[in-house]
Amino acid sequence: MVDVTPKTLTVEITGEPTKIGSFTKLLKPFGIKETAKTGVTALTRGHKTL
Repeated sequence: MVDVTPKTLTVEITGEPTKIGSFTKLLKPFGIKETAKTGVTALTRGHKTL
């Protein structure tokens, strides 16, 4: 967990593409708003998306 608010959850996951894909599929019903899958990334905290 990177950040948790009453409306959002920001997670960081590393590993093989199949592991990441499985995790993404697991969370899809919750309404993923944004993903970043490569290199160094920057994500805002809270309910705003980049």
